[in-house]
Amino acid sequence: MTRPYRQQQAPRQQRRQRAQSRQRPQHGVTLVEALVALLIMSFGMLALIGMQSNLRHSADLARQRGEATRLAQQEIERLRSYSVLLRPDNAASNVAAYSDISTLAATVDAADPNTPTAFRLTRSIGDWPQLEALPQPQAQLKALHVRVDWTDRSGSDQFVVVDTMISRADPALGGSLGIAPVAASFRPRAGRNAQIPVAAKDLASDSSLSVFKPLSQGTLAWVFNNLTGLITGRCTVAATSSTATLTTADLANCTNNTGGYLLSGFVRFSDTTPPDALHPSGTALPLDLGLAQLSPEPLQAPGFECFDDAPAAASANHFVSYYCAVYPNSASPRVWSGRLDVLGLALGGNDWKVCRYSADDDGNGLISNAEHPLSYAAVSGPLSQQNFLVIRAAATCPAGQAINPSNGIFASHATVLHQPAGVDTPR
Repeated sequence: MTRPYRQQQAPRQQRRQRAQSRQRPQHGVTLVEALVALLIMSFGMLALIGMQSNLRHSADLARQRGEATRLAQQEIERLRSYSVLLRPDNAASNVAAYSDISTLAATVDAADPNTPTAFRLTRSIGDWPQLEALPQPQAQLKALHVRVDWTDRSGSDQFVVVDTMISRADPALGGSLGIAPVAASFRPRAGRNAQIPVAAKDLASDSSLSVFKPLSQGTLAWVFNNLTGLITGRCTVAATSSTATLTTADLANCTNNTGGYLLSGFVRFSDTTPPDALHPSGTALPLDLGLAQLSPEPLQAPGFECFDDAPAAASANHFVSYYCAVYPNSASPRVWSGRLDVLGLALGGNDWKVCRYSADDDGNGLISNAEHPLSYAAVSGPLSQQNFLVIRAAATCPAGQAINPSNGIFASHATVLHQPAGVDTPR
């Protein structure tokens, strides 16, 4: 017997309904996943908003620091732009003077038109402190401490500090830098090494060489290299010839060497009480100069030779010029060591003593060869202005003053005892 069609369809519909009922819970899971993803994205957006806020705050703070630094630098340059050192009595109120720097207001408002931020500028000005590394206080410097304060957008206090110094330099010196030089910016004396004597004569046949007679009535002439200042030749010339009249033809009888070093200066005399090192006016005395070699290496022939224009008896001259040539050996480096003394004077008792002009002019705490020490050590070039002062034995070598351009002293006139018992420490 065959079943009706409707009865055959019933099992199929039941199976389809059961399958659909099993798939319905999956739609709920998908909605939960979407809500979780939305929550995570919300936290990320909140973090991004916070980061953007921090970036904006940092950028704003960086801009404010830049403005504060600019205001501090502007104040420093304003203080440095003085036009006179001391304010004249009839100077206008707008004339800036170095002497007014310490009297300026300590705290000022420093508003910036480019930002609503209110800045407060505070400065402290005082004398430059004496540093341990310096042998003397820096009296020509002012210490400047500039501080700029402000409040940032979060209400926090911020500040920038700039420390610097202001030098007491004549504004006229700065103005001279704006004047174009007529020729070269630097020209050596007579176009040659400054250690070569001024009276030396350039050779027409060779512009790189010059010649000089250390003794006007002598028969010896030195040939100098104009670039290095070294003595490159010893020539025998006529006693009647002067340096100014020497020509290349007069230098036919010369002995070339590897280079001698010139050692030159003056011996001055002061018989007043107390002695005057700046303007000595004593009469010149008969004397000689000699070099006591301290270096263990032998010098090359003739070793050394000294010449001077000292009188045979006391004269009206007030100084004696001397020129010594020292010929180191050919070892490397070519140096010599020794002590130069004034000879031929009665020293001690009621007679004389010899002082030397010497001071620590470069402020490094040492007396270099160029600053005229008691004994030279490892001299590797020519030396000039190695001067002496002869005074009464009972007197004391004048302390004088070392070089100090800020006080108008461009040549040292400080002296220390050299003979008979020299010391190596400047006063």
